[in-house]
Amino acid sequence: MGMYSTLARIEEQLADIELDNLRRAYTATRPKFLERAIAIGAIPEFWATVIDEAPAEIDQRIQPRDVPALNCLIGIDVERFQVLDAERGEPRSIKLTFCFRTNQWFHDEKIEKWFFWRMSRNGWSGLVSDPVRIRWKERDLTDGLLDMAVNLWEKEKNLEVNGQARARIEATDEYMGLVKRIQQTPQDAISIFGLFGFRGHRTSAKESAEAMERKQRMVNGPEEWEELDDETPPLSDTEIYPHGEEVAVAFSEDLYPGATQYFTAGKERDAKISDDEPASETDGAEETNGDREEGFQHEQRPNKKIRKSASSSRVIPHRMP
Repeated sequence: MGMYSTLARIEEQLADIELDNLRRAYTATRPKFLERAIAIGAIPEFWATVIDEAPAEIDQRIQPRDVPALNCLIGIDVERFQVLDAERGEPRSIKLTFCFRTNQWFHDEKIEKWFFWRMSRNGWSGLVSDPVRIRWKERDLTDGLLDMAVNLWEKEKNLEVNGQARARIEATDEYMGLVKRIQQTPQDAISIFGLFGFRGHRTSAKESAEAMERKQRMVNGPEEWEELDDETPPLSDTEIYPHGEEVAVAFSEDLYPGATQYFTAGKERDAKISDDEPASETDGAEETNGDREEGFQHEQRPNKKIRKSASSSRVIPHRMP
């Protein structure tokens, strides 16, 4: 058993070195990414083009009804907000910020989502988050799921402050209503804006800190190595966006750092499509009032471009923000 303990310790030490590298890379590249954001701001439809070329982890979560709202994106930012400097801080916690121009779907021009990296006492590790409300104007693209998730979270905070047991939370209308609604909703039909309702595995900051301290004692000694059951526990019955961590990581480690490459690929594809399309014989022909009206309506409903599997499998140079 001793040889396996030694190997496990070495693997964990290697993982710690990778974290140190990530922390240093982030502090070194962050100023350049902020500089890049300024340059991107001068390029029309940059982020809409990038989203249209998104990797599979994101692309497959975008519903057709999401596309017009996503076309209003004017900025995406990834911040590893717990990094204090090149030597200190947790680099796996991330904040995603989405900036939109004025649009018909929601009042918010900036929506932020904070993801905290945590470790549970049984060895599981990953991202957890609090749900974020979106102030919809007309149609709620999540069909009410996001508001229900936020309402339950607010109810939980109120009951916990008042010392109420978990059983009391599960007896609330908010809890039972959300569980029923989730059971009635196919997972592959949920809007990508459901990401803002993701919560993950309920692991407190206190439990995570204690688990990390214990792990460090085993890695560096003197505590004897104990193999932990790091199997992913089941998500809560009230989790509206089970793939939230996967999507958040895809934004932070793929789409955001590789945005320029995705944008370039999108423009090259558009140019090729334009070259392949023959000119219409009716170009320049006079339109009737009805034709103009129909054309205006079409412009107001941007079509979701065909996302080819080849675009999802492109190799994008990996650069950590």
